[in-house]
Amino acid sequence: MANSGQTDTAELVAMVSERTTVIVRLALVADEHQWQLHHGQITLDDDTPVTERAWRYSTAAFLELPLPGPTAAALLHGDDQDVHDIRVVLPGPQSSSASTYRLRSQEQWGRVTTPWPRTEWTISRDHNTPQPGHDLLIGDGPSFLNFDQALSAFLYQRPHDSNADRSQLWRIVQPQRGGWLEKITIGPDLLTADLVGDDLDGDDLDGAVLELSSAAGHQPQPIYGAGTYHFELRHGLAHDSLLMLRRGDQWLDWRHFPAPAYGRARDASVVWEESGPELDILLASGEGKYLECKREVPEGDSRKKMLKTIAAFASQNGGTVLIGVSDDLHIVGLPEKPTVDKQELAVVGMIRDTVEPAPPYESRVIDHDGKKVLAIEVSGGGQMYSYRDRDSRRPEFYVRVGPNTVPARHPEIAAGFRQVPST
Repeated sequence: MANSGQTDTAELVAMVSERTTVIVRLALVADEHQWQLHHGQITLDDDTPVTERAWRYSTAAFLELPLPGPTAAALLHGDDQDVHDIRVVLPGPQSSSASTYRLRSQEQWGRVTTPWPRTEWTISRDHNTPQPGHDLLIGDGPSFLNFDQALSAFLYQRPHDSNADRSQLWRIVQPQRGGWLEKITIGPDLLTADLVGDDLDGDDLDGAVLELSSAAGHQPQPIYGAGTYHFELRHGLAHDSLLMLRRGDQWLDWRHFPAPAYGRARDASVVWEESGPELDILLASGEGKYLECKREVPEGDSRKKMLKTIAAFASQNGGTVLIGVSDDLHIVGLPEKPTVDKQELAVVGMIRDTVEPAPPYESRVIDHDGKKVLAIEVSGGGQMYSYRDRDSRRPEFYVRVGPNTVPARHPEIAAGFRQVPST
């Protein structure tokens, strides 16, 4: 199966119908004395516990409960159904195909991360479908400022920060628990991988291989079951290495390094025994669209450039600023005075005072052969972030083009703001 593609909706309907029970989450809006589906999720998994929930308001309802497979399939097909004493009405004609994604373990997509790999299908709604309003939700459930905040809390237990679910009518999730990489530990001369999985404890392991590959070659190891596997790193972990768990020509799980290069949320399953090798991998690609280096905590024009870059990282796909690294990518370390903690607090204060709204980022200190490097790892925030100088009231918007931070064009700014619904 390809990592992405299209699946006929009829195939999904048949697959759901064959299940005895599935887990369903429904977000409904009141429309002319009927309840219309705004967003639905179906989980095809017998091992996930179900916590039944029902939030009811005058203009919206949110339901989580197990449903017979045929009932969920009928909803997916576009047929009205009675669910929890509510007649659920589907909006308009159903799409004939679904976007298909196969995701490794610990991979975030659409605000969801799972310890195991999974396959996801999404079906978009008709663009002409009316959107829910922004009224206060008060009723039989937690109170919310508007529908979007309630939806984000119901699905992800997180505050609302994007309108990602406004384009999706359905999301179907199927966990793949045959085998996955639970934990990877990387040291200076050894990589250790802990494998778990339903199939790894059985006898059907023919062709199962765990291999570490790079431009210099690869090290394959046959899999004999769940457990711990080791790979020697004679010269450290090579840049652009790929750790692959596969059976025949089908992958079960994988990790690609460098993981930290794009400033996104860190992979909790990857543990670096020493942060120096991680920093070496990050610097191997050089400064570019996702990496900016500073010799020391900047001042003046250099300070403005760094903060504009942080705003650009947050407005796009994220990135990392390293302080304590020279322009020629040599690690010089932070100066001894003031203390490293004070230097980190100074940068955090700069970001707080000049980047609006507050960007999603983490700051941490990396020790490399006794030299301290401050890493500002910025995640893509799904909207536009501005740099606002304390002497100017006018916000400025920037994007990253290669290794340069440049002013955003009007279409780029407009597209960024369209990602965030008005309130």
